[in-house]
Amino acid sequence: MAEVMVTGSRIARTRDLDAPSPISTVGQDLLNNSSATGVESILNQQPQFVPQTTQFTSQVQATPTQSPGTATLNLRGLGDNRNLVLVDGQRWQPSNASLVVDINTIPLAAVESVETITGGASAVYGPDAIAGVVNFILKKDFQGLDVDVQHGESFQGDAGNTRVSVLMGMNSADNRGNVMIGLDWTKRDAIYQDQRSFYTNGFSDPNNVSSGFL
Repeated sequence: MAEVMVTGSRIARTRDLDAPSPISTVGQDLLNNSSATGVESILNQQPQFVPQTTQFTSQVQATPTQSPGTATLNLRGLGDNRNLVLVDGQRWQPSNASLVVDINTIPLAAVESVETITGGASAVYGPDAIAGVVNFILKKDFQGLDVDVQHGESFQGDAGNTRVSVLMGMNSADNRGNVMIGLDWTKRDAIYQDQRSFYTNGFSDPNNVSSGFL
């Protein structure tokens, strides 16, 4: 008897509750309706994630274990190289010598859902999954062209974020194969501390002991 999988936003996710290890699933609806331009920003809204290398952090110099511009995940605050990142159950290529995975290399338009396992993962996947496993599930048998353009900015009219996602796919003539190409382009404008009055006022306040060096 063939396995039948039914998905829907109003169907209870019994797999998340009955699985031997706790599983948290982020569906496509949340990924598409979020105002964040990066998938790491969406996942960092969950309590089991701690922001590591995101759009709000920067690294000045590249080293064998640090790659500027990457986006990584950090489960339980144990470090971004203490959780295992999978794509359809397969290990993804690390971005540097610390064996962290750059989430920017996974096209957001091609992601169907994201599963997070936080308990007992190291017993199955090994010591590199001591904090847990994040599994990106891609869309299956996608056909056609999907273009998504998103732009947002702060209430001050700066710090703009723009993302353009393109997903193309087609099945073979006998429907035994599928080719899918996903492209993401993201631009994040910089914002500096001196552009906010609450920061500059702290330095000009004579009662602030930290402003004495000025």
